[in-house]
Amino acid sequence: MSTRVRTWPPMSVTVRRLIGVLVAMFALGVGAVLFSSHRKQQLDTAHARLQNAVDAELPRVTENLEELGAELARRAAQGANLDAIGALLMEVTTQSDVNALSNTLAHFEQEPWFTPYARVGPHAFFMGSVPLFSTEPRLVPLFTPLAEHASGASVASAVVALEGDLWLLGAGRSVRTNPQQQPAVLALAQKLTAAQLEPIANKLGVAVLLVPNGKPADAIGAGPTAQLEALRQRVGSKAAPAVPCCARSDLKAGVELYVHRHGTAELRAAQAEISSAAFPIFAVAGLLAFAGVLLAFLPRRAAASDELLRETAAQLKQSQEQLQRLSQRLQVEPAVPPSDTTRFGVDDALGSTQASAQLSRYETVAPLGEGGMAKVSVAVVRGAEGFRRLFVLKRLRAELAGNAEVVSQFIDEARLGASMVHSNIVPVFDFGRDAEGYYLAQEYILGRDVDALIEASKQQRGRPLETELVMTIALETAKALAYAHSRTNDAGQRVGLVHRDVSPNNLMVTARGEVKLLDFGIVKSDDRSSRTQAGVVKGNLFFMSPEQARALPVDLRSDLFSLGMVLVSALTGEPLYSGNDMYELITRAGAGPTAADLQRVTAQCGVLAPVILKALSVDPAGRYPDAEAFAQALLATGARVATASELQALMETLFGAQLAQDRQRFAVPA
Repeated sequence: MSTRVRTWPPMSVTVRRLIGVLVAMFALGVGAVLFSSHRKQQLDTAHARLQNAVDAELPRVTENLEELGAELARRAAQGANLDAIGALLMEVTTQSDVNALSNTLAHFEQEPWFTPYARVGPHAFFMGSVPLFSTEPRLVPLFTPLAEHASGASVASAVVALEGDLWLLGAGRSVRTNPQQQPAVLALAQKLTAAQLEPIANKLGVAVLLVPNGKPADAIGAGPTAQLEALRQRVGSKAAPAVPCCARSDLKAGVELYVHRHGTAELRAAQAEISSAAFPIFAVAGLLAFAGVLLAFLPRRAAASDELLRETAAQLKQSQEQLQRLSQRLQVEPAVPPSDTTRFGVDDALGSTQASAQLSRYETVAPLGEGGMAKVSVAVVRGAEGFRRLFVLKRLRAELAGNAEVVSQFIDEARLGASMVHSNIVPVFDFGRDAEGYYLAQEYILGRDVDALIEASKQQRGRPLETELVMTIALETAKALAYAHSRTNDAGQRVGLVHRDVSPNNLMVTARGEVKLLDFGIVKSDDRSSRTQAGVVKGNLFFMSPEQARALPVDLRSDLFSLGMVLVSALTGEPLYSGNDMYELITRAGAGPTAADLQRVTAQCGVLAPVILKALSVDPAGRYPDAEAFAQALLATGARVATASELQALMETLFGAQLAQDRQRFAVPA
């Protein structure tokens, strides 16, 4: 019995050439796609790094401007403590003495010992916060709040706008007081010039622009000419630049601060990385294309076609494996907060391989606390040449690592936090999984939350927070909410982001007087992969909107209600709601403020009461449409807005010893 060996018919030249051309086109196409993807990733990473670097310059510039004001305030304090002023002060006991003192102060202008202070610029004298004499009456309304603050805190300073001019103000008080315990206060003013900004710009290597009252024509600036011109073009422009370069903040009501930082180094590094990746990508793709060309056009005998197919198939498989390995190596996690297009997938996280079980690069410095979902600590990351940086590290509890829903929520918190880069929001810098489990790393902030601030003020000063301090907290929080509420997806559509837990515990005041919103762990967004189950209520019941307490759909107006409740707590010292148990509290939150609650707001919240009452409307339609409108309504009350330096002074007064202990506790040796 003979055995028949089956053979394939010989491949035609046309078919062989068609297959070869297709293979070559496929190889070159894959190479081009890989290179394009890698190029976009590197540029996105460079842009994110550059924007972070620009944003980081804002507080540095602000700090240097505050130092200019502090220097002027110290000089004013020296003038207020002149012997002649102290001698006059001790004689003031009646109103007629005050009037006489006013006339005497007017004559000081001609005294040689007062000349160094008179030459500074316009100035005014106060008895406590009561104006006595001024060389520039139009500045008195701006001097008065500084004098009031300096009466209790020794010195005060500010940058203000008046009729198209920018002024640097400083006030200092005398150590001696009159029999009524009132100090003398000298307030000095200097018109701010580009020459004063130049040392700051040169020191930090940036361009600085100050804009008064939203009028670019009256702006003053300093720094490299090209960067300064870019800033002037950026002012008032709604279009974002192609390459991040600029950052903006409100230095004070009516004064905008713009900073420009050149990103040449970051972009050159990205281009170098792109160029270095081009050769291996196209080398492998070229080899694969060459194999296709050989298949198409190399003359072969028909009897050798099977062998040619086997050889080509082997080459194809080997080249495809090389391309796949190269693609995986190129997908490097950025060292900066992910951009809006970054996505953390729960399936990827749960399916992590042994590579994710690497040792942690975060060294724990001290624990901060733990909750039902995560443990929180202060940790340090070390790098070359003694580099080190502190982070707040939030680790998912080990027993929850296998819970897909919890992991998805944790990933969402990291992804949303990383996508938001704003001076009033605590950012997420890193997310991953190591030998200890899932973690996210946030900016470390030295400070205290607003709840602690309210309690410390009541205990140490016998009162809650003043209106001007509450105004600052409210306006800075409104900026954070306005930014978060306006977030969009890749298609440019708003994702409907709602924080859902705006409360004093989630508002941080730093040791430098900055206000930051934190904890996006229960945020509501159309772009989340996890969803809150129907009927589940999440958030702080003391500050929750009625619709959120009822587990109904919420939008950005829910956060504005919560902010209104925070303002009530800060102004009165107590939350608006109270309850004996969880059921009573959630019932109160679901019903909304009662008539008695609203009367309390009217009686105790002063000039801000009408604004707060609108924010606390039970019907969302009765509230402000967005955070910007809320902020404008607050400003329209005319209430004074405290400066960052005033908040900083209060933090030092209330928590100075504790903050010093924190600095020592979290100090990391090189």
